[in-house]
Amino acid sequence: MKNYINIDVADIDKKIYRVMTVERLLEMFETSQNVLVQPSLWDDPFENFLFNTPVLRKNGDEYISILRDRAYGQCWSLNIESDAMWRIYSPGKNGVKIQTTVRDLFNSLYRSVSEYPKISCFIGKVDYHSKSKLTSLAKEVRDNGGHIGGSFNQAKSLLMKRVAFKHEKEVRLIYLDPKNSTERNIYPYHFNPLLNVKSMTFDPRMNESLYRVYKKHIESLGFSGKIIQSGLYKELKLI
Repeated sequence: MKNYINIDVADIDKKIYRVMTVERLLEMFETSQNVLVQPSLWDDPFENFLFNTPVLRKNGDEYISILRDRAYGQCWSLNIESDAMWRIYSPGKNGVKIQTTVRDLFNSLYRSVSEYPKISCFIGKVDYHSKSKLTSLAKEVRDNGGHIGGSFNQAKSLLMKRVAFKHEKEVRLIYLDPKNSTERNIYPYHFNPLLNVKSMTFDPRMNESLYRVYKKHIESLGFSGKIIQSGLYKELKLI
């Protein structure tokens, strides 16, 4: 449980969800890879804010810690479904929501890492704070010479967001490169969607005929989990 952050033992088998484009889903099946990205590619400018805090050298020059670019992450949610989820993450109405569990997602990463997985692989629920609280934490890091602590604290620093995002109920999978490599902004790892994806739900706004084509194709790839199209926007029928 040391690699589970803000997650109780009773919660490690909870279902979590992620919306992606159908093209990305098919790529996952084709390559058997899940792809984490550096937080710098996330939309919120406060992401990775502790690592991004400029630190003063003794001569007065500012520098950014190399640790900023050793982190990779992927965002999931405890929310089963919402209108905002589809509109934000599937703007082209070509999205699909996949479901796994906290434990299965973490294990998929942990078992794929051959070197130092105990200090490299983490999963955790996001904590939500006021902007003033996050600013205060950043100042503490600056005044402490940029020191955040070991891998656990470094991973935990990536689980802080502003209160405005609290509705997302976010869970993050995190990988910290032990070699501090900064050569790439993505981290792909081996991932078997036939084992780790439990079910999938297609965008409720997608053309139904297109949904059926995708469903048939994914089933032909060997996927035996539940595949449906969301009924979020279907008219209520009274009996």
